[in-house]
Amino acid sequence: MDAINSVLQDWVMRLPLREQGVLITGVRGCDLTPKPLEGESPERKLVAFLRYCILNPADKREIDIPGAFFSPRPPFNTEWKPSMFGHYPQHWVAHVMHCFEVVAYRHPDAHIAAIALGIYERFVFSFHLRTETREHMIERLSEDRISKNNVVS
Repeated sequence: MDAINSVLQDWVMRLPLREQGVLITGVRGCDLTPKPLEGESPERKLVAFLRYCILNPADKREIDIPGAFFSPRPPFNTEWKPSMFGHYPQHWVAHVMHCFEVVAYRHPDAHIAAIALGIYERFVFSFHLRTETREHMIERLSEDRISKNNVVS
């Protein structure tokens, strides 16, 4: 059988479908994020790093160039803090936070997973939430929503 050509990295395609779905929610970025004339905004850098973590680029030459869709590193911690995203829809920010949670707990590269965990924990702390464990995330995203009458629309 021929290999499947996909925009999703192989490790993502091996995840349960809900975890894949979580990751897909964040790759588009927020429509309200301005495109700065010089440099890139921290929110655009975070999403570019998320794309790098989970997607295959159509052209690897387009990684890590000015304005790139993919970046092999997030913005430096000194460049951003979660409160900077307070003017964006909370729904979008929550999606980004949960995307980094899945990358943190599931990415096969320990270095990338550690970076993602730091990003996830920064959002959790800023929102006064509790960090979800890997086991709790897996349980939540694999629950039988029909039997629990908890179908999410």
